[in-house]
Amino acid sequence: MRPVTLPHAYAYLLSSAAPPAHATARFVREVGAIEAVRRISADRAPLAVLAEQRPGDHDGAARDAVAAAAMHGHRLVTPLDDEWPTDLVHTSAFCPPLALWVNGRGSLGELARRSVAIVGSRRPTTYGEIYAMDIAAGLSRHGITVWSGGTPGIAALALGGAHNARGPSVAVLGSGIRNDYPAHHETFLLDRSPDTLVVSEHNPLTIPPASHVGAHNRLLAAMTTACVVVEPGSSDAAMCVVEQAEVNGRPVLAFPGPVTTLLFRQSHDLIRTGRATLISNADDVLECVPALAQHERPAPDKTPES
Repeated sequence: MRPVTLPHAYAYLLSSAAPPAHATARFVREVGAIEAVRRISADRAPLAVLAEQRPGDHDGAARDAVAAAAMHGHRLVTPLDDEWPTDLVHTSAFCPPLALWVNGRGSLGELARRSVAIVGSRRPTTYGEIYAMDIAAGLSRHGITVWSGGTPGIAALALGGAHNARGPSVAVLGSGIRNDYPAHHETFLLDRSPDTLVVSEHNPLTIPPASHVGAHNRLLAAMTTACVVVEPGSSDAAMCVVEQAEVNGRPVLAFPGPVTTLLFRQSHDLIRTGRATLISNADDVLECVPALAQHERPAPDKTPES
């Protein structure tokens, strides 16, 4: 194997280890990314680490990833970088990513500091659409970063609401950031504010297998301050984020809807059982989550660009 640079090593690991890779993450912390790759590629790593590795040309995939990033202006953020989110810790309940590919000019750590994940159905009603955008815009006006999975429906509408309010937002993708998956996200990439980031723990050209598509939901929950549920419907992804938020001690807040609408049944169940706090607007979110009100950033400048 040719000499390994640090970006190449992390790109290799993102290709070889299916997330969440607990043993691999622990091994990298112990010996460093470059040494970890040397031992993994020579089958000299601990058995638990080798068990997490996927077959494939990971050296070639890493070279392609680094080349694609250089061509398109993406950057690789690792735990060694200043913008790595400091609140991410490795516990039995959560395995942080080995590294993250980022597209955008904002600081990942800064945009994670006061942030809210907004999740919900991929096929919302008009009611859900309106309030997803409204609450996202309201949070943006308080300088809070809106995060979502970037998928169609509530997630995309939340990003749109933040964008309309000229606020920061983050899309955490389940694929590589150079793949048009989900199919609409290229439009979001082309039409975003300077503080918007697109983030993935997969190499830029990757389309993950179906069994790993939802792994990014744990990042959405753990990297944000709170989780807001708007019209979840039967979305397994939305409820996965809720469950991960609970595991990581993040507050869960739910937006109510008509009792006759099945798409809101899970929101109402979360509120009724005490798993979520009822909210009706962005001000409620700040009142219920004191950490969001601390050190409030200035509201986005609404002056139109010349």
